[in-house]
Amino acid sequence: MWRAFCLSVLICFNLLVLPVYGETCRTYENQEICLISLKRSAKYYWEYRAVLRIDGKKLPIKKFDCLHDLALANNQRKFVCSLVSKL
Repeated sequence: MWRAFCLSVLICFNLLVLPVYGETCRTYENQEICLISLKRSAKYYWEYRAVLRIDGKKLPIKKFDCLHDLALANNQRKFVCSLVSKL
């Protein structure tokens, strides 16, 4: 009886535990930029839609072009495109 009770409690506990999701963060020029979500465009493989958090403030979805000249890119674009090459 005791064994069945312990087993049922363990099963219920495992069903209630939620997964943990972490954000990838980097610091660029005294700004903390964190990636919340990232989606690749189906039509244009070099375009990505990302939701970023900069210094704790969540920004709306923004489109990033990772194909053309990254030397002229801003910090947000450099951050997103540097992560894409690793994925």
